[in-house]
Amino acid sequence: MRFLTIFLVLAWAWGQNPAISSDLPSKNRPKIAMITWRGETRAEEGFADGLRGDGYEPRFVKFHCSQDLDRLDQALKALEKEKPDLIYVFGTTATKQVVQKITVCPIVFNIVTRPVESGIIANWQSSGNNATGVSSMVPIRHQIKTFEKVVSFSRLGIIYNPLEQNSVIQTKILREIARSQGFELIEFKITGKKEVSRVLNNLKDLVDAVYLPSDSMVKILGKQIMAHVNAHKIPSLAAMEEMVLTDSSMMGLVPDYYRLGRLAARKAHAVFRGNHPSTIPAVTSDHFNITVNLKTAQNIGIHIPTAVLVMADKIIR
Repeated sequence: MRFLTIFLVLAWAWGQNPAISSDLPSKNRPKIAMITWRGETRAEEGFADGLRGDGYEPRFVKFHCSQDLDRLDQALKALEKEKPDLIYVFGTTATKQVVQKITVCPIVFNIVTRPVESGIIANWQSSGNNATGVSSMVPIRHQIKTFEKVVSFSRLGIIYNPLEQNSVIQTKILREIARSQGFELIEFKITGKKEVSRVLNNLKDLVDAVYLPSDSMVKILGKQIMAHVNAHKIPSLAAMEEMVLTDSSMMGLVPDYYRLGRLAARKAHAVFRGNHPSTIPAVTSDHFNITVNLKTAQNIGIHIPTAVLVMADKIIR
């Protein structure tokens, strides 16, 4: 009877003091540091939903860096105090910094276009470090092939931030495609808001169409960039769906961020089951969306073939 009484008292105290419960470690309540480079996206929503679907109740500590390396550095310093069970990080620039400075805590990256080429992982099967994750890579050759179903061009412009390694890699790949397919690639480099008008001022005289890579700076300045592109009635292809949905790019062959978030959650699940990140292969999605902004196409006088509209996953009318 005495032991039963003690048990009941302890049970009552446990229920009355939530701090006791929250301080106890639980494999189903992992503490996750979420580091985003340009704010939360559908990828983070998919990641959280995926974890909950696997039976976890994740406790997120969020750091939004707003494309600021100083803020990212502050976040990394804060991790020493937070001591998370896992770090989730969005984007190539942020992931490179995190992987370089955090060498023990497991890292799951997401929306990194080319993790091998950017030096984040050694290869797709094994990172060779404490990271694993999901690539948002859509083969650029496939994107160009899709674009050519709608418009023909001999001069293609690419608008990108030369300070973002991911964008430099994409530009290099597009140069090779341009050489093999016989069109001219013209580069427009933008590193900040003040450069948009100056750099894009003569766009109409220089290109027949524009390609917008997966580039955080381009996305942040998306509305301003697309105002110039659409004012000149130049057809555009975006590698980021948000550019089509919210910034009025004409079309895109794009990854599904929510689906990539769910894939990243599977990587985290593998880590929580005791696997070292270096033994968990990095992956990319095999499903891409065709997104068409029909309103933009009509405004700039471009006809979208029925064959493309039939294949489109999303159409903005």
